[in-house]
Amino acid sequence: MISLFKGVMEGGLAEAVSPPTCVICQNTLDNPLTLADILSLSPIKPPLFCQECLNSLIAIDLKTACKQCGRDMTIESAGQVDEEGFCGDCQSWHTYHDWQFTNQAFYQYNRVFKDWLVVLKGQGDIRGRHLFAKELKAVYRKHMEAIWVPMPSSSEKVANRGFNQTRLILEAADIPFQDLLMNEGSQGKQAYKNRQDRLQDRSKIKVKNDLENIDKNRPIILFDDVYTTGTTMFSAYKALELAGFSQVSGLTLAR
Repeated sequence: MISLFKGVMEGGLAEAVSPPTCVICQNTLDNPLTLADILSLSPIKPPLFCQECLNSLIAIDLKTACKQCGRDMTIESAGQVDEEGFCGDCQSWHTYHDWQFTNQAFYQYNRVFKDWLVVLKGQGDIRGRHLFAKELKAVYRKHMEAIWVPMPSSSEKVANRGFNQTRLILEAADIPFQDLLMNEGSQGKQAYKNRQDRLQDRSKIKVKNDLENIDKNRPIILFDDVYTTGTTMFSAYKALELAGFSQVSGLTLAR
């Protein structure tokens, strides 16, 4: 009984003094203490996200997604969709690259998703790393034969941030992966670079040398947090293709 009430005091009543807040928006969370919480012998864990933020994440329907990048083609920014099912950005890619590639994205890159990413990467609050674990595990169960490869960050970014967010997110979802790539790119943020700068940086992603024990006939799932212009994904794809991998696809949390 002493340990029971100690758990209530540490987990429940302590939160009443300092109410938990949403990791994304920092608004106070409604976290009523139930009888089941009190009687449970497990630590009481308050929620991390408010329902408003969770409801604001907009899932992308595969039926209305671009065949290449996974963008939701029902939104205005998708541009003119061609008869083959490619968005405007991917049509531009096809004018100077014969890139046969498929990326699946879970959600639209909207304000709430961006705020979540800023909290994780910019502020270093890793509590939100579990947010998309359910979706990632569902894909993993469907593609057990695939090798998951997290998109690498430059050494400068990892040193400043303390972690590589793609590895962190996969670890939170208990998905095994292999670090086949390294990023020798500059530290400048991709969001502040134009397309030409990103294209120049694309050669900075390279395959590591120790691939002797890797079965190159297995499919590869390239994982990244966001698909923006496609230059980072293209760079990683080409590096793996040149190394002998023939089945490479992408998976991102947002597009």
